[in-house]
Amino acid sequence: MLETDKAWFAGIIDGEGCISLIKRGEHFVPSVKISNTNELLINKCKQVLSEAGIEFLVRYSDRGERKNAKPAWEIVLESRPRTTAVLNLILPYLVSKKEQAILVLDWCSQDVRKKTDTETNFIPNIRALNHRGRVK
Repeated sequence: MLETDKAWFAGIIDGEGCISLIKRGEHFVPSVKISNTNELLINKCKQVLSEAGIEFLVRYSDRGERKNAKPAWEIVLESRPRTTAVLNLILPYLVSKKEQAILVLDWCSQDVRKKTDTETNFIPNIRALNHRGRVK
């Protein structure tokens, strides 16, 4: 895989992606998601992930009744192996989401099976990093 493709993909994650830990029942799952309305961009992301041998899911939404909304695609990578693979691939090139990537990689490398450990040590940090709106 070309280094330029890795760098390009990192830029897409920085601008259009989300790196997080998602609660699924009693457990947390590491997650990387990319959402966009440009099918060409989504297809390039799929190509990069396929070349890297990383499995992913693509969701499509026609946006229903919203008259002024374009159809959108979402690429979803969930699970320790997938998330670890993609974050290790792009970590050197990330800028704005580098802290989230490091935090999620740290979580993935530990045997964090207890909900309380994750909620105490990781969730407050990832929420603060992913917070939207003005910082007070």
